[in-house]
Amino acid sequence: MDLAAIAVELYTLVPSAFTAARTARAKEAKSAGDAELAKQIAQLPKPSTAAWAVNMLVRHGTKEFAGVLELGASLGSAQEQQDHDRLRTLGQQRPRVLGAAVEQARAVAEGLGVKVSGAAAMEIEATLRAAMTDPGAAAALRSGQLVRSLATNGLEPVDLSGAVAIAGALPAAGTTQEEPDDGGRADSQRGRADSEREREKAQTALVEAERNADKADLELARAEREKSEAVRRSEQLAVEVKAAKDKLAALQQELAATEWAITLAERNRKLAVRLAARERRTAETARTRLEGLS
Repeated sequence: MDLAAIAVELYTLVPSAFTAARTARAKEAKSAGDAELAKQIAQLPKPSTAAWAVNMLVRHGTKEFAGVLELGASLGSAQEQQDHDRLRTLGQQRPRVLGAAVEQARAVAEGLGVKVSGAAAMEIEATLRAAMTDPGAAAALRSGQLVRSLATNGLEPVDLSGAVAIAGALPAAGTTQEEPDDGGRADSQRGRADSEREREKAQTALVEAERNADKADLELARAEREKSEAVRRSEQLAVEVKAAKDKLAALQQELAATEWAITLAERNRKLAVRLAARERRTAETARTRLEGLS
């Protein structure tokens, strides 16, 4: 049994099946008499949902992941050539490319029965962004053994400590070859290279900042449109409220006049009742007198 082959097998499984499969493979190694391999298998970390989804995106060889790496390479080339116009154009493409890759990762994961939350989707985007800007991060993703999400600030190298299941899947950090003494020319060249990399990182940060500023401007414009619409609606409602108040005042006056008319009508009815009663009594008296004369 080989640790690398077992890792490939385990990191293809859905996260819910990982722990049981890891335990089973460790037991097999121990039963086969390889206690060290069993220990190494047992220590393989379970990937986060975001890391697993990125692994699946990479393993399925989707065009979306290829697009992330291609755009990253194009950005790197534009940085080396200090082509600011091209950097700006490519920077504007980045949200679309990252968004498509994140949606494809979610689709692949959900096709395998794993729901990707909004928070996990944000980690996926951060990881893909790191791979776009850092060759080491890109290598970590291509290994298919990512166990945690990655992040980049655009200036410092991406922290890859504990990022992949087997450290040997990535080149060792800081590995260099011994070179003959060249009188300091190599140090000078490295210094220039470091300076150039710093400028490139700063340019990347500038592109990112300008992209964020553009997004903020769009959000501001949207907020201003919403405010203008709210003000317009408020003014319209104020007019409607005034009209309603005027109508209410008129109705209240009409109601008061009607109630006074009811009062007068009731008073007249009572007078009419008394008058009618008196006239009936007069008629009855006249009838009685007439009958006495007969």
